[in-house]
Amino acid sequence: MTTHSGFAIVDETLGTFVRGHHILSDGVRLDDNYFSLTRNIDGRAVGFIAHSVDPDSVRGMLPRLHHVFDQLQFLHHLAVRAVVLEFSEDAPSTEELDDAQRDLTLDAVEVFPDNDVVLDLTDTCGSHFMDGYWPAVRFNGDDEVVKVTVES
Repeated sequence: MTTHSGFAIVDETLGTFVRGHHILSDGVRLDDNYFSLTRNIDGRAVGFIAHSVDPDSVRGMLPRLHHVFDQLQFLHHLAVRAVVLEFSEDAPSTEELDDAQRDLTLDAVEVFPDNDVVLDLTDTCGSHFMDGYWPAVRFNGDDEVVKVTVES
C-alpha cells in the first residue's frame, strides 16, 4: 500500500481509499473526515469507510477491513438477524428471517480506530423501514453485535 499526498491510500486487496472533498458555493473546500472507497459486491455498490483523517491510522484499520471483507456474507447474515430480533415483538419465523436476508442488503461498511465495525443496511423493498431510514449494526473487534440502531 502507498499513500499519495495524504488523500489516497492504495491497498492491494480492497483498492484505493480516498479522502474526498466538497466545494461550497462560495468556493470553500471541505475535506471529508474519513477515507473511503466503493466496491461492487453482488452487483451492488458498497461503500467502505475508514473513520480517520490520519493515513497511518487508516493503514492500521486495513487488517480489520480485510477480515470484514473476507467474512462479509457471514457478518451481513448476523447483522440482519440482529435487526429482525431487535424490532420483533415475538420470535421471528424462518420465513421472516429469510425475507429480511433478501430485503436488507449491505450499503456500507464503516470501520473505526477501536476496530468496531458498523454495517449499514438498505431496505430494498421499503416494507421494513420508512423512507430515509436504515438499520445499522455495530460489531466489536470480536465480531459480536453490540448495538442495533436506525439511522436517518
